Amino acid sequence: MTKRFSVLITVILALSLLLAACGTSGGKTGDDPTKAPAQATEKPTDAPEPTAEPTPTAAPTDTPAPANTPEPKPQINYTGNAVLVDLEDDGLISASCCDYEIRDGEPWLTIITDVGDNNITFRFGESVYLEDTPIFAFKYRIGYGQSIRQTNHFYAISSIGGPVPQEGMYNDIDFVTDLDWHIGIFVVAEAFPAAGDEWVGLRFPTVDTVGGDYEIAWFGAFESEEDVNAYDAAFNEVYGDKLVKAEKPKEQKKEAYPEKLVNEFEALVYDFEDASAGDSLTGYYGSEWIPSFGLRNSEFVDVDGSVALNLKFDAFYHDSLVEAGKGFTAKFDFKNNGAYSGNFGGFVMGWGDENNGSRVFYENAYGKDGAGSLVSNSGIGFDFRGGNKIYVYIVQWNAESNKRDVAAAEVETAVDFDAKMVSFLIEDDGVSKITVKADGTLLFIINYSNASVHPDAAGYYEKYYLNVNITDAEGNELAKSESALFSAYDSFAFGARARDLLIDNIDITTNK
Repeated sequence: MTKRFSVLITVILALSLLLAACGTSGGKTGDDPTKAPAQATEKPTDAPEPTAEPTPTAAPTDTPAPANTPEPKPQINYTGNAVLVDLEDDGLISASCCDYEIRDGEPWLTIITDVGDNNITFRFGESVYLEDTPIFAFKYRIGYGQSIRQTNHFYAISSIGGPVPQEGMYNDIDFVTDLDWHIGIFVVAEAFPAAGDEWVGLRFPTVDTVGGDYEIAWFGAFESEEDVNAYDAAFNEVYGDKLVKAEKPKEQKKEAYPEKLVNEFEALVYDFEDASAGDSLTGYYGSEWIPSFGLRNSEFVDVDGSVALNLKFDAFYHDSLVEAGKGFTAKFDFKNNGAYSGNFGGFVMGWGDENNGSRVFYENAYGKDGAGSLVSNSGIGFDFRGGNKIYVYIVQWNAESNKRDVAAAEVETAVDFDAKMVSFLIEDDGVSKITVKADGTLLFIINYSNASVHPDAAGYYEKYYLNVNITDAEGNELAKSESALFSAYDSFAFGARARDLLIDNIDITTNK
């Protein structure tokens, strides 16, 4: 086959393939203008000539919606020397047993307490040196009915280390709880003398009620208190219309009943003779009387040939509440077995199921940590302060500060509680009166009335006696409250924090 003939065949094949690909019905035959349209094989039926249709316009393409670009944050007009923590940067915040968020439209961080060891840590985006910025400050607002859990403290986090429970590495401030905004300030070298000059961050405590909240608008390190005030003024210039006082929630309370409610105290005497001197409380459990632990260092000791409990940094308590209106008789032997440390050491009665959101009685669950610490979020407490001194207090709801506090008095009695084991006798008639005696000497008379759900106390839904007063044997009034949180149900507990309390022969029975 000649080369010319081969090329001719190739051209013919190419044309054939092109015709097949383009088709022959209703369309063009190809790019060859001399090629006529193919003829129909059948005559079409008579039909009116179609009217000319307008040339269709192209369908409009969907225009993408403009992206929601966030509005730029307002600029805070501040030129002082400060290192501010970016509260919108999750990388600078870590939380333990609490949640946090910046809610829509709010220029502050809301922190909500959960169950457990609650705290939240804020880290600076760079190292902070006290020679440049020796003042730490933050703007806060405490939610209604909340107190700050100061047993967790503010803890230093620096080049030295932390957070650690080491003297000089933690501190506290007195929070204001009037629902308005306030500034907390630390002169850092004075407040945290062991932490050194180079800082990483600071761990904050949280409020003490599960579900309770508090807000932080800003936190930073400043050169001076004047810089703190200047920054706060600049912040208020931008956000002042939002920084309003929180409102008391409007709530119609419905009475709640304790989950652990029994007919009577168990008819048991805890003389601890089933334990041996040297045994730890961690290995000893009753049925209704059980321990809860702080440092787990309480132990049994020999006292004049009898085994007694030496309570040091733990609690020993009746696990259930007893039905209202029956009254009880409590007998036990007691000795304050060491110097007063400033921490609570003694007993509490009439603490409710809502004491800590559960029936667990902590060795320290109210007030400050260390000197001045008290125990229990409800009830009447007796703190032994060395020799013949007792601090007696009524837990109450303070309507002005919107939180719990106490009506209290320190009393010098006729009995020395350090000298020897003292026999207590406490009798509650179940109606309106309790007497407290030690070695036969009348110490206190407690009068109580008006059992109802407290209308204002946040988080309290059980019945408490609202009217309580305590007098001495001569009738002199020691403490009084018309907003008390003294449970209508019977309960009893012993607690110690950095103390040594000898307790023996616990015998508490229901009267009716």
